[in-house]
Amino acid sequence: MNILLTGASGILGSDISSQLKESGHNVLGFSSSDIDLFSYQDVKTKVHDFKPEIVIHSAAVTNVDLCEEHHEIADQINIIGSENIAKASRKIDAKVIYISSCGVYGNGKISPYNESDETNPVTYHHYSKLEGEKRVRKFTKKFLIVRPGWLFGGTPQHKKNFVEARKKDAFNASLIKSAGDKFGSPTYTADLAKQILYLMEEGFNGTFNVVNEGCASRFEYVTEIVKLLKMSTIVESVNSDAFPRKANMPANECLENRNLSQANVNKMRSWKVALKEYINLTYQS
Repeated sequence: MNILLTGASGILGSDISSQLKESGHNVLGFSSSDIDLFSYQDVKTKVHDFKPEIVIHSAAVTNVDLCEEHHEIADQINIIGSENIAKASRKIDAKVIYISSCGVYGNGKISPYNESDETNPVTYHHYSKLEGEKRVRKFTKKFLIVRPGWLFGGTPQHKKNFVEARKKDAFNASLIKSAGDKFGSPTYTADLAKQILYLMEEGFNGTFNVVNEGCASRFEYVTEIVKLLKMSTIVESVNSDAFPRKANMPANECLENRNLSQANVNKMRSWKVALKEYINLTYQS
């Protein structure tokens, strides 16, 4: 299939691109400098020139604090950009696969969220991602919406590589601190890309949480990273108040892959197993 991919140079986009190409698909990838998502004309031209059967929309402004201070940036890319992708795709009958966020659920539960739970985002970034979902649903009838967890993956050179950032923290200090009161589902981008590929090739539609199995606090997550990297740095659990932010992040971003499980297509393994594989492949080989 011809597949157009936005956000192709990111930690998720690069893994999606690799998986698609390995499976024999023809991929045209755009990074942020290649396409003006805020311009419907530019989006329409690029989509219509390539004539993809699938458009995977992975591009987004993901800096939560930036979005909290500059709503217009989130509006232009996460909302209007997603609307433009949906409109342009509909005109050529292409299906849209939209990468959303675990944060769209907001606060309200202490157990993992499933797809039937209400969405009530508490940051502007997550509001903009949810609004992007709504624009996709409004402007095209052929869509798959994916809500991932806390992403890890990519190369050490990727700016948003969480594991690499914690490795540098641990290298430069004998003790690092991490929030013990923020919870989520660490998710390997390679596993996420494989699950997206499966859902795409099997023709699934609708909304799916897609995370590696299990839930962890930031402290537990960082502790596992330091342990697997075989570093001696101590990780201390602290309250998230120790890390002041512009955005008031939800306490619980853990997700349950209920729709995947009910469809008997849940390919996602334990986050600890996935993290061990990623670190072995990236840092121990």
